[in-house]
Amino acid sequence: MANLADHLFDQERKRHGKVALIFEGREFSFAEIAGRVRRLAGGLSSTGVRVGSRVGLMMSACPDFIAFEQAIFTLGAVVCPLNTFYRERELAHAMASLELEYLIIGREYLGNLPDLQAPEAAALRAVLVAGLEPQEETAILSSADRLADSGVSIDRPVPLEPSAIGIMLSTSATTGKAKGVMLSVANIRANYDLTPEWLGITESSVTLCALPLYNTFGLNQGINAIMVTGATMVLMPRFDAGSCLHAIEKYRCTFVPAVPTMLQKLLDHPDAGNHDLSSVKRILTGGASVPAALLERIRSALGPDVVVMTGYGLTEGTALVSLEYAKLDSAGKILRPKSIGKVLPGMDMKILDDRGLLAETGQIGEICIRGLNLMLGYFKNPEETARVLVDGWLHTGDLGYTDPDGYTFLVDRKKDVIIRGGQNIYPADIEEVLYQHPAVSEVAVIGVADDLLGEVPIAYVALRRVGGATAEELIARCKKELSHYKVPSAIRFLPELPKGPTGKILKRALVSN
Repeated sequence: MANLADHLFDQERKRHGKVALIFEGREFSFAEIAGRVRRLAGGLSSTGVRVGSRVGLMMSACPDFIAFEQAIFTLGAVVCPLNTFYRERELAHAMASLELEYLIIGREYLGNLPDLQAPEAAALRAVLVAGLEPQEETAILSSADRLADSGVSIDRPVPLEPSAIGIMLSTSATTGKAKGVMLSVANIRANYDLTPEWLGITESSVTLCALPLYNTFGLNQGINAIMVTGATMVLMPRFDAGSCLHAIEKYRCTFVPAVPTMLQKLLDHPDAGNHDLSSVKRILTGGASVPAALLERIRSALGPDVVVMTGYGLTEGTALVSLEYAKLDSAGKILRPKSIGKVLPGMDMKILDDRGLLAETGQIGEICIRGLNLMLGYFKNPEETARVLVDGWLHTGDLGYTDPDGYTFLVDRKKDVIIRGGQNIYPADIEEVLYQHPAVSEVAVIGVADDLLGEVPIAYVALRRVGGATAEELIARCKKELSHYKVPSAIRFLPELPKGPTGKILKRALVSN
């Protein structure tokens, strides 16, 4: 029997006054965080949150995100982090697919709340708003901040079975509708809790976290790592290259987890050469394709002793699945570019060909994973679950091959997901919005390479009549309906989109268009 908040209270006992978190110049000890978590858990319990309650958490990267997450864990409820870029329609999809019973949301995101009387919010019992003024409270909206003042305190976490759901992350399906990835206590123990050892994070580490906390990268390498090890995290409210360089120097950060775009911006910053970055000993990057040129720049800028790791993982596999260490050859070039390394302990990986048979060395096929890290499934979606979980193996939809030395190389994604600066974009989300324009007949969205962001979406559109819509008009519609990172970088018009014998649009034909 265990609880995902156990690590925090263990650290409180072992390292009572040690600084766990630094945020905007203020230090928070493990004891201070644990005390607030107990009070917030008491307030949430008074509101009705119980074991198994599904609680949405839509907050910016701040200490209260961590406190609320740990308080929800303490009660044995399910933490459902929500992308802070969600617009109204996207949030409605997530609320419906996760069947959220409670929503804790930052005041700055209230404008994105969908109609709470709509069917998508049918399961919702309360909306708790961080930063809400007393005069702004309504029958539906109440203050999240006052939960800690309820006078109730939860002394110890609720013990849970390993199979209990601890986290449910929202991910989009190829249909454009959100799905809930159910991660159990056992999943987290088998992956999140072992990550610090894999990455070399210890009690003495100081992590710079400029990642959003709503996805598995920030949840794992940011929050959970300090809870497991007793390390210190410098949390940035948002990524800003100049602020991050200053923080690394001031707090002597030793570990930097970041998507490739962030690292490029750090290196490109005009003041980068004026900051002492010698404290950085380890870097983890991933969440998007990692250009070999970027890895070479990192090693050149920070020196040969810095350990640069690239991670491959996916939400359905809890988080990290394999790890590669960037090494330079005698010519200063990265060895094994596009390698995702070797599968991590406790997991198995294999490559299957189109017939479902084990691929030979060097043969491209689908990457499949097995282990205790595999999700329980998609929430109330047995069909999709059965499609990706087959005989105990997760079919990732990613294409790769293995070399004679046992390293796996990522070639392409079988599924259509586009990764823009670490953010997952599902083409169907964009296509659905564009199809709503009356002049649009056909739409296909693909990803194209971008030097800074890794990939950006491009929309190919066929109109019902020539001149029925302009690119500017369609882009404006996307800006209104979608998170900013999903907005296509360009709209390209064609008389008709290419199709196969069955009438299906052939996206691969658009790549070379």
